[in-house]
This record gives sequence, C-alpha cells and structure tokens, in this order.
Amino acid sequence: MSTDWAAKIPNLPFEDPYIESSRINPFREQVDEKVRSFRTKWLGTLTATEEERLRGVDCAKIACQLFPDSDPEDLAIFTMLCECSFLLDDRIGFDEYDSPEDFQDHISRLDRILETGQAETRDPGLETALAECLQRIYPRQSHSWRRRIRQNFLDCIFAMGIELDNRREGHSPGLQEYISMRRNTIALYLFLDVAEFIHRIELSDALYDSSEMCDLHESFADIAGWMNDMASYHKEDAAGEVNLIHVVRAEKNLSLVAAFDEVADMIESRVTDYIEAEHALKGSAAYLNSTSNERDAVEIMTQTVRNGLGMYVRLHRESPRYANQDSRV
Repeated sequence: MSTDWAAKIPNLPFEDPYIESSRINPFREQVDEKVRSFRTKWLGTLTATEEERLRGVDCAKIACQLFPDSDPEDLAIFTMLCECSFLLDDRIGFDEYDSPEDFQDHISRLDRILETGQAETRDPGLETALAECLQRIYPRQSHSWRRRIRQNFLDCIFAMGIELDNRREGHSPGLQEYISMRRNTIALYLFLDVAEFIHRIELSDALYDSSEMCDLHESFADIAGWMNDMASYHKEDAAGEVNLIHVVRAEKNLSLVAAFDEVADMIESRVTDYIEAEHALKGSAAYLNSTSNERDAVEIMTQTVRNGLGMYVRLHRESPRYANQDSRV
C-alpha cells in the first residue's frame, strides 16, 4: 500500500499557469540578477544550510510564473521576502535561540521593522533584508495594507513559535488546534498581501475584512498547507516533527495509509469550500457595494489564488525539498 503523496492528492479544478522556461528565461534573468544583488547586499554570506534551504524552493521561478507581466524589481522583492520567510522558519524550527527571552526579543525587533520599515542594524542579515524590502513596498501601500501585513507576519511568527514550544514540551496538538496554527505557518496570507503590491492593487478594508473573504483565505490556506503536509510527511517524520498526517492519525486512530487518504478527502472538501466562498464573496454586500476598481481587484486576487493552487502540486513535484517522499508501507 502506498503513501505516495503525489498520487493521493486530489485533482484540483484550477488552471496551472505553467509557462515554458524558454519563454520566461530572458525575463527571469533580470529578476535573478536583481535577487543576487539584493541577497549579497542585504543577507550577506549564507551558511551552507541556508543556501540549501533556498535552493529547495525556486522563489524567482514561482514569481515569474505567477506574475509574468510584472515589474522585475517587484518580483525580486517578492523573492527576497519569500527567502526571508524561509530563513526565519528554519531559524525558529531549528531552535537557534539561546532562550525564550532571546526569541521574544527577536520578535520585538521584527515587529519594529514591520511597523517602521527600519532595522536597528545596517549589517547584512535577515532583519536588514526584511527592512530593505519593506522600504521599497511601504511607500506604494496604504496604512491599512501596512497594518494587515504587519499583523499577518506576526501571526505567522507566533504560530511558528507555538510549533517550537510544542516540540520542546512534547505536546501533540489536537486537530482544530493544528489547523488554526497551520493557517498561519503556511504564510499564504502574507503571499496574498504581497500579491496586491505586485499587481499594484489594494483590497478595501470592507472587502478584506468580510466574512466571505475570511472563508476564502482560510480555505486557500488549508488546501495549500495540507497538501504541503502530505508532501513533507516522511521528511518531517524522520526529523521528529508533527504535521497534519500525524495529528489525523492520532486523533482518529488510523493507519498511516488511511491517514493519507483522510487528509486527501479533507483537501477535496476544502476545494469545494473555496469555490463556494468565492461565489459567496461575489454575492456579498461588501462586493456589491464596492467600486468598479475594487471589484476588479477582487477578480485579480481570486484568479491569483486559483493560479497559485493550480501550480502548487507541480511545484512540490519539481522541488528537491520533497524528492523521494513516496515511501511504501
């Protein structure tokens, strides 16, 4: 019997916006050149582990595939923010802090950067790179948007911290506890924020804060997060980490194969929820009472979500980070 995640993940009814490499290569070269420059100036010298981490997911390629008509510098900033989030995830995941107070101090510094766009240091590193990105983003965005990305970034960090505490204490979360935490650690709320910047649009507060938009965001995060958990199960299990497969298996007393099947069914159900949420959003008072430009922004963002989900399985299949994750039991 198989736990081949790629075979078990349900087919998604969303278009994969695949563009052949030969068509994006000239454009991508501009993005790659800018990313190399930013990385050298802002992040500085990376460790071998950090370099391996960033090779695992080709953020520049993702950016060029999803946003092929966008400004190369915007895509380079998107790439740098992705790389910052991966490095921060690893720093927290590998528990590279001397104490809980050290971790809290780091969060406080990051929060000040998110509020002001300024780092306390000019030395290359994660904090400088984040500040440099925000200094190029914030002038184009409203106060409301800046408030949203600050909160979404902090929620992501806090959820990573909860994961760290769970590992330290040997605590295995229940299903609903895990789902709530995973919606933040997958960092797709941040992705949607930055997508607005790249598209040069901005959702109104009324639309962003509507219950229908919340349902759409949560179903999007669940689909992507749970697919990632299926793909990374064997890697994370070997590292002693816990993901949705472990949680479902423990809570429902299932075999490993049955747990994979159960999570696949959960993903399929959330795809239906996403489609329903999209329809509900476009019939909501917040949408119907919005301006033509605001409704156009919703159309652009929902298409971005669909395209992102459409390419998600392929990206996992292509990534060396999830290679050899097809163990049989």
